[in-house]
Amino acid sequence: MTMKKILVAIDGSENSTKALEKAKELALLNNSELMILNVVSDLRNYHPYVIDRVYESEINKVLLEHGKKLLDEALKIFEGYEGKVGTSIKCGDAAREIIEMAEKGGYDLLVMGSRGLNALSRAMLGSVSNKVLNHIKISVLIVR
Repeated sequence: MTMKKILVAIDGSENSTKALEKAKELALLNNSELMILNVVSDLRNYHPYVIDRVYESEINKVLLEHGKKLLDEALKIFEGYEGKVGTSIKCGDAAREIIEMAEKGGYDLLVMGSRGLNALSRAMLGSVSNKVLNHIKISVLIVR
């Protein structure tokens, strides 16, 4: 199996850091191009009474800044890597955005952590990694 293009989905959890490290190992072995993706939750998915619409844009701004910070931190893991490394931030449903980017971007492999930060979402809807595994059409490496 060739792994010329690897997508790594991160959320700032310990497992996503492990996923970054594993992706780097694989990239070094295969001289792969890497893309690091962070998906920010779309606040429109929450009940309107939970988040006051007046504050929605401010909260989105904070979430986007946090996502950018996570991506900047992730890039530090790839310092010295001679291959191409990029970052991307998306807003929406994490599983849907990861699948869409992986498949439309022509990636050979998706690497992600087994558990993320969002325990409430996982308990109510199932984990992002589980949703991705059940719907994606490319190979996936889940890191623990």
